[in-house]
Amino acid sequence: MPVIQSSEQLVLALAQAVPAGPSGLPEPDPGAVLALACHCIMVDAGLRCTLPGVDPGDRWAPPPRWAVQFKDEWVFKYSMSGKRNTLALHCSLQRASGRMLVHTVEVNNDNNAHLLGLQLEKYVPDSTLLRSRDWRGVVQNADALVSMMQQHVIAPLLESAEDVPAEEAGVDDVAAWAADVSEARTWWQWIGVHSGSGGGGS
Repeated sequence: MPVIQSSEQLVLALAQAVPAGPSGLPEPDPGAVLALACHCIMVDAGLRCTLPGVDPGDRWAPPPRWAVQFKDEWVFKYSMSGKRNTLALHCSLQRASGRMLVHTVEVNNDNNAHLLGLQLEKYVPDSTLLRSRDWRGVVQNADALVSMMQQHVIAPLLESAEDVPAEEAGVDDVAAWAADVSEARTWWQWIGVHSGSGGGGS
């Protein structure tokens, strides 16, 4: 189950994703930092990046060129054990307003799509820290960020995502597989109800 619940834990995840620190990004972009933080929270929930060039043994690493592939947009695609379809995270920054739109979707199922709005300066307030090799202090209000990500775009995504039947997955213990899938679904249902205090962004 997810373990990132504080700024300190998010710092550790960011350091695993980009060991060189914020100065290791192609350019010092607060939007890219917030997108990377959202990616880490997705990985912490059990998703694994599937784009070409990602080392499967490095769970936190973002895909190559993730920070420069699109202007003001960052896209990550994932697989998850027990889920049939690819799951995607799309972060889009509106520079004028400083609003980051965080969108998750189950590929091939547009009905399973979820949106969260984040105010960039609340989470990455000091761009001067992006010149550092140290992730500490770069992302603020991690507890609120994690809570809203889990409640508004991760829990509903995973709760509604199509499962792979045990028979199709080729597992030996069908009952254990079904129990694991049911436990995970119950967990994300609970998170969706109890995490945070409601609303669709901050």
